Amino acid sequence: MHRAITNAWAMVREAVVGFVNDNALSHGAAIAFYATTSLAPILLIVVAIAGLAFGHEAAQAALSAQITGMMGTESANILQTALKSASEKPSGGTWPAVIGIITLLVSASGVFGEIQQSLNMIWKVEAQGSSLSRLVRARAVSLGLVTALGFMLLVSLVASAAISALGNLINAQLPFGTLVLGVINAVVSFVLLAAIFAAIFKILPDRTLEWRDVWIGAVVTAALFTLGKSLIGWYIGSSAVAASYGAAGGLLVILLWAYYSAEIFLFGAEITRAYSIRHGSRSD
Repeated sequence: MHRAITNAWAMVREAVVGFVNDNALSHGAAIAFYATTSLAPILLIVVAIAGLAFGHEAAQAALSAQITGMMGTESANILQTALKSASEKPSGGTWPAVIGIITLLVSASGVFGEIQQSLNMIWKVEAQGSSLSRLVRARAVSLGLVTALGFMLLVSLVASAAISALGNLINAQLPFGTLVLGVINAVVSFVLLAAIFAAIFKILPDRTLEWRDVWIGAVVTAALFTLGKSLIGWYIGSSAVAASYGAAGGLLVILLWAYYSAEIFLFGAEITRAYSIRHGSRSD
């Protein structure tokens, strides 16, 4: 037991040192900027994919509820407006529509390109191949991850529908049915979140990693993100950030949320690297 605690502490300490040495604060700021500018097209693609099964309005309502819970009503309204503007069909025929779709896809994948650069910095690797081939690969992988996010939302909607369908039965059989449903929903959300982080840690860096290298870091990152989501929401709500900046307050909240989330993600990546070196495939 003592040895496990010692190893865990050494791994965390190594992750903290790496976080500082890799200049994660600056990389997190860059990710937050790209995330803020890419958020509307990403959400539009995610809603479009999830809407294939549940309908556009149902998918958008579910996503809006998630955003409201994390960022507040004002920020959710800003994103809803951005989604509406991004989803409007351009006038002028086929070519403007094609150009609009290409612009949408490139914008949506922009944040993942910055995340890839940050992960390469953490793993101390140089990108391989020509600049053009790396750009094409990065965009293709990024679009794949955006598509995966859409399917994750679809799975989440299916799980929520199944849990709701079982709600009456569970409430009738168990005295604490509501609590049980809440726990099940939280576990499903946590597993999906960990799966997303694992995929990003595994696929984006220009280094071959095994799944056993990334799962511990993904679970830790999901736990930190789940805890941090509540703390970030509490801080933003209690500090009256949105009210202090007037009309720009909602946008600032989105930027702050993206920045703090990026820092949590990068620390999770440092944990992943430390675990891989100490106990994973890199320890051999």
